[in-house]
Amino acid sequence: LEFITGNRNHYAMMKPGGVRRDIPADDIPAVVGLMGRLKAPLEMLRDAIADDPLIHARTKGVGVLTREQVIDYCALGPTARASGVAIDVRKDHPHAAYDRVDWEMVLGEKGDVYDKIMVRIGEMFQSIRIIEQCLERLKTVPGPIDSNPRQVPPGEGIGHYEAPRGEVFHYVRSDGGNRPIRHKVRAPSFMNVITDREAVIGHTIADAAIILAAVDPCYCCTERIAVYDAQRGTRISGAAALIRASQRKTEQLRRKLGWAGPVLKLED
Repeated sequence: LEFITGNRNHYAMMKPGGVRRDIPADDIPAVVGLMGRLKAPLEMLRDAIADDPLIHARTKGVGVLTREQVIDYCALGPTARASGVAIDVRKDHPHAAYDRVDWEMVLGEKGDVYDKIMVRIGEMFQSIRIIEQCLERLKTVPGPIDSNPRQVPPGEGIGHYEAPRGEVFHYVRSDGGNRPIRHKVRAPSFMNVITDREAVIGHTIADAAIILAAVDPCYCCTERIAVYDAQRGTRISGAAALIRASQRKTEQLRRKLGWAGPVLKLED
C-alpha cells in the first residue's frame, strides 16, 4: 500500500464514489511480483503452525467460542468464521469487485485460538488471490473509477463492508449540505471484544492473554463508556466525565510536583 499510495499509514485512497487514483500500469508488475514472493513465507508459516505440537497444545481447545455464542454476541469476521459461521459482507452483500473475482470464504470448526489463527492465515492466501485477479483486470479496464458525486441530497443511509476484523457499519445523515449532520461508525472490534467474557471462562490468566489477542482487538474502535445506576436505571456518567476526571488528576499532579509547564484547561 505504501508503494501504491506513497503513504506509510494513511493511504487516503478511498473516497465517496470510488478511489482517488488508479494504480499506474507500470507499477502492476512490481505488485504482482510482491504477491508471488509472499506465498512461500506464508506457506512456511502455515505449515510450521500446523506441524508444531507446542502451538497445538497452547492454542487448541483454548478460548473456544461456539457457533451459538457467535450468533448470540453477533461476532464478526474471522472471529465468527473460526466457529464455522459463514458470514462475510463480500459474499452476503457483494460490493466493489468482490463478485467479479473468484475466492473462497475460509471457515474453522471449533472456534478456538488455533482455528482463529488458521482462518487468518487462510484469508491471507485468499487476499493474494483476489489482488492478483484484480491486477489482471486492471490491464484492460479503463479508469478512473470515480462517480464524482457533487451534491448529496437530504436523507439518511447505511453502508457496510468487510474489513480484516469483520463488518464495518456506517450510518450517515445529510441535510443537503456538504457535511454530514450525523455519522456513526460501528467497527468489528466493538462486537468481537465482548465475546471474551465467554471465551476466557475456565482458563488461566496466561491463556486469557492469547484468547483476547485471537480476536485481534482494536481498542480505539471500542472506545465507549457509560456508567449506570443499576437499581434506578439512570445514567451516572459517560465518556465526557471520564475525560474531566483524567484532566483533574493530571492538574492535581502538576500542582503537587510544582511543574511550571502549561496549565491544563479543564473541561466544564
